[in-house]
Amino acid sequence: MKKLGVLGGMGPLCTAIFYKKLVKNTKANKDQDHIPTIILSDPQIPDRTKAIITGDDEDILLNKIKEDLENLEKQGVDNIAIPCNTMHYYYDTFKDYTSVNIINMVEETLLYCKNKNAKNIAVLGTLATANCDIYEKYSKDIGINIIEMDENIKNFTMDTIYKIKETNETSYPEFLEMLEDLKDTKVDAIILACTELSMIDDITSYDYVIDAMDILAYESIKKSDFELKF
Repeated sequence: MKKLGVLGGMGPLCTAIFYKKLVKNTKANKDQDHIPTIILSDPQIPDRTKAIITGDDEDILLNKIKEDLENLEKQGVDNIAIPCNTMHYYYDTFKDYTSVNIINMVEETLLYCKNKNAKNIAVLGTLATANCDIYEKYSKDIGINIIEMDENIKNFTMDTIYKIKETNETSYPEFLEMLEDLKDTKVDAIILACTELSMIDDITSYDYVIDAMDILAYESIKKSDFELKF
């Protein structure tokens, strides 16, 4: 039986939702059938998008991540999940901060798309995710075509993300309308590449929407040697 570490707090409510997804998707008949999990929620980690785009507080961010990963390693975890797409910009840096395997949320989500035969993908996330090739870094080798979004979509998505962070409001019908309009183009699937977007009411009712946080939960379960419920 393996122990899972979760480095969260980006944002805090998303971390709670990730744990809920972890529990709901684990095949279990009693408490003892669930994954031993240590959650380190660190909301003091600086804003990821700001650090990536401007460089502000990047050193502080990386030092915080290093400290947090080392603390999880000391707790004896076997794998670490980080439910924040934008943070994976630094994946090649922070994976060297610990000997523990860090599940690559971005790569696993693209592999899931490939297994679903979805080749032309729209990625919706922060401006850092949209403009700094966080998904494109892996997509070519996997055989996925990331379709560039126009600036209006990028900015609307970013505004929605920060409204959710500020208010915890989850009703955004205008965002759902945008998803429907996107599907009318040459898009096979849409990746929700920001954990705040996972919180929007009814967003996962669309069969062409793939939630990266769901994929991280699935992989966390499998890599912990537990079974998926489905």
